[in-house]
Amino acid sequence: MKVCILGDGLTSLTLAQAIVNLGINVDVVYQKKIKKYNKSRTLGISENNVKFYNENILKIQKILWEIKKIEIYTDNLKNEKILDFENKNKNLFSVVKNYELYELLLSSLKKNKF
Repeated sequence: MKVCILGDGLTSLTLAQAIVNLGINVDVVYQKKIKKYNKSRTLGISENNVKFYNENILKIQKILWEIKKIEIYTDNLKNEKILDFENKNKNLFSVVKNYELYELLLSSLKKNKF
């Protein structure tokens, strides 16, 4: 069996890696233009999704920023704190830079025989 995926965005590469992990051949078809990445763009991932990604797609632990405390303030209420979550024993969620995840996926897929 062979699968063809159109595009090389994060979703496409994640899907390709998941399928390759099942031992299925994958072709990723995309335009070969030079991409300019916003290196400050990030993605928030819940702890359950990090666990799923690490177990089923690719180990991403080394590129994550783990968040154990979240505080949200508002300008309308004189910078009053309106939300405060903290869990010293467990990550609330993690943040990953989009381009780092993209590069890790691309590198892994290029090394794979499928």
